[in-house]
Amino acid sequence: MITLADRVSSTAFVHLLCGYTSRIVDALDQQLARDRIWTSTVALIIVLQLSLIFGHRPWLDEWQALQLALQSPTLADLFRNLRYEGHPPLWYLMLRAGGALVGPYNALPVTAAMLAIATQMVIAFACPFSRAERVLLATGTFVLFEFLTLSRSLTLGVAVLVFAMALWRHRSVWLMIALLPMCDFLFGALSGILLVLQWRDGRLWRPGVALWLASGVMAGWSVMPAPDMIPALEHKTLLVSLADYLASIGLLAVPLQWGEHGPTWNGGVPFSLGGFAGILFLLFAATQLRNDWLARALFWGFVALTLGFSVTVYPLPSRHLMLIALLLILLTWRGAADQTIKPSAGFRSWLAVGSACGLFVAAWNFVVPFDTADAAGRAIVSRGLGDKHWMVFPDSRAQGVSALTGIAFERTEARCMQDFIHWNFRSALRDPKRLTTYLRHEVATRGRFYLLSDLPLSPTVPRDLLLPITYIPAGYDAFAYYLFVVGPDRPEVAKNTRFCVPNQRPLRGDTAR
Repeated sequence: MITLADRVSSTAFVHLLCGYTSRIVDALDQQLARDRIWTSTVALIIVLQLSLIFGHRPWLDEWQALQLALQSPTLADLFRNLRYEGHPPLWYLMLRAGGALVGPYNALPVTAAMLAIATQMVIAFACPFSRAERVLLATGTFVLFEFLTLSRSLTLGVAVLVFAMALWRHRSVWLMIALLPMCDFLFGALSGILLVLQWRDGRLWRPGVALWLASGVMAGWSVMPAPDMIPALEHKTLLVSLADYLASIGLLAVPLQWGEHGPTWNGGVPFSLGGFAGILFLLFAATQLRNDWLARALFWGFVALTLGFSVTVYPLPSRHLMLIALLLILLTWRGAADQTIKPSAGFRSWLAVGSACGLFVAAWNFVVPFDTADAAGRAIVSRGLGDKHWMVFPDSRAQGVSALTGIAFERTEARCMQDFIHWNFRSALRDPKRLTTYLRHEVATRGRFYLLSDLPLSPTVPRDLLLPITYIPAGYDAFAYYLFVVGPDRPEVAKNTRFCVPNQRPLRGDTAR
């Protein structure tokens, strides 16, 4: 039983630890006060950021965005394909322009690098925090890796938010506020928070508000789902959904994911630790914003929005919930500029923990590739299997292999080939027994073919039906690749040429349709 004395002792320890960390940050700030050291530090951060971006191996969500942007023949086709994504078009349009300028395989890193350099420079030279606090922020897991290394619409949205902070007292801030709804739904909500803060500051500008409303309407129109779109719903009890949400919030306190075999991007944290850390983070956030009632209300409103969405629509992944941490940073940024909120010892300690985790994740990603789709593609091509008929299960796991090699994969049960995916078909293969029955029927009626999966199917599917070819270990994203031949004793099936999404063009120029 935890006594009052235990609680007092724990609180005193936390205050002592935060005070000690704050003194270390002060000492670091004294060193960074020298312009030569400060300039060198910023340059090192930029070099580190660029090294991470250009050394990063994209995963399926990143490939999906690039494939949609570049394989849609026309802009009309792109907007039609986005009906299955639920995302506004701005990020895809940028990738399409980047592909035209620097080529398809440079579009992701070059676009991300441009946004990342600008964002890091704004943090370094326009943020009202101390120099040491700016370094900790720039090297934290959120900024250095999750937002600026992984190339997604999050990268664009975070860059626009940071630009908005830098341009807060200029009319051009309204362009940033208006762009946010075109990045993502959650960034649309954050744009509303910025609008309220502009109103509080007496800077509401009617043309800017009109531009924001027009952008919001266009973004809303662009994410209207296609009639046959399958919603990504997960059926969980309310209690389980709340527990999962709280555990995910725990990563905002200590942003380092861990799995059974070490650091892993999809590992998360156990609820026993994550839930406790989540509660601590929310208590810390309330303390940090206690001197500004409006900032506190806006913060809790955004938390409530993400909670409601996670419980009633779809559980938001931790990488999206990290926008809660970003909002806390931006509200503190805004308060520090107005001298209404001061970065506390707890805030500085939190930035220091995030920086330590960020530098560790960066080092780990220099050793372990984020994704190993390139190795899976090489394994297929080196065995002379690139022109064979391939199937994928689950149906999204071949994105990177398809993008890198030009090999199309049959979508399980759909009897059509795919490069990128329309979310318009829900698989009924939810256990090994059903999968075995399906594969046996396909072999009996069609013949031998090949299968890519991220699941170790061999222990559950008979060897006379499914024979392993090779195994590609998972990267940091925790997705392994298993290659199989299905029906090894049967005649080979003819390659299917009907595509699930008609009229798409290949990402690789040397790939025949």
